[in-house]
Amino acid sequence: MGLLFSTLLFRWYVFFFWGVGLLALSRATGALGALLRFATAWGVAYLFEWSSARPGGWFPFGHYRYLPTTKDREIWLGILPLMDSLSFSFLAVGALGVAGLVSGRSLKETLSSPGHLWWRLLTVATLLFTAIDMVIDPVALRGSRWFLGQIYDYPEGGAYFGVTLTNFIGWAVTGGTILGLWRILPLRWERRGEASTLDRLLPPFLYLSVYFFNLSVAFWLREWRIAGADILLALFIVGLLVWVRRFLMPRQQGVHGGQTS
Repeated sequence: MGLLFSTLLFRWYVFFFWGVGLLALSRATGALGALLRFATAWGVAYLFEWSSARPGGWFPFGHYRYLPTTKDREIWLGILPLMDSLSFSFLAVGALGVAGLVSGRSLKETLSSPGHLWWRLLTVATLLFTAIDMVIDPVALRGSRWFLGQIYDYPEGGAYFGVTLTNFIGWAVTGGTILGLWRILPLRWERRGEASTLDRLLPPFLYLSVYFFNLSVAFWLREWRIAGADILLALFIVGLLVWVRRFLMPRQQGVHGGQTS
């Protein structure tokens, strides 16, 4: 219990993001549906991270290793800290919510969208999921200089501020897998009623909160190149979303049961 309490204090910001993500998804699928999807995301993330971080592992992130520097301060499961794999669930909510917002859809409407539109939304959400790690990973890799702690490294270094390019490929594979499974999981616990403004704005709020949190850390560390790269990435993503909205996403005239009318 002492270690659990220590984890809550040490990773307070992760629990905040996790709570917002769970609330947003609960409003789309109901509490049980959200918990099922969060558990699925955690399972996929843990399996893939373990596969890459174990000695000799490489799929899908390429090889990296976790350093047991915080085992006395937070819960670890085997070779991985618990909080790390939990983060994938709320990042998936944020990415999918922003992708849906581009087409004027809430999370509920996105998860039940027609097949041809779903593949477009899935592609955009996977790109957003990968892009947010390009903001997170460079500052997380410098965790010894802030309260995260130095919990992992890439033994051979990496081209993107110390992060390997294969890591981002792994994020795309992991994000696509999680969101694909979320789509096919049963919706019998689906929350009834029309989506509200809060339903549409919570996921983008979550995504932007994660972005600005990590951008602020980059500035606090005086990592000007990382901060500059984060800002350029944000501008690129905004431009990409405008293009996607204009050329790839049909305008939603009305929704009934998740279908465009």
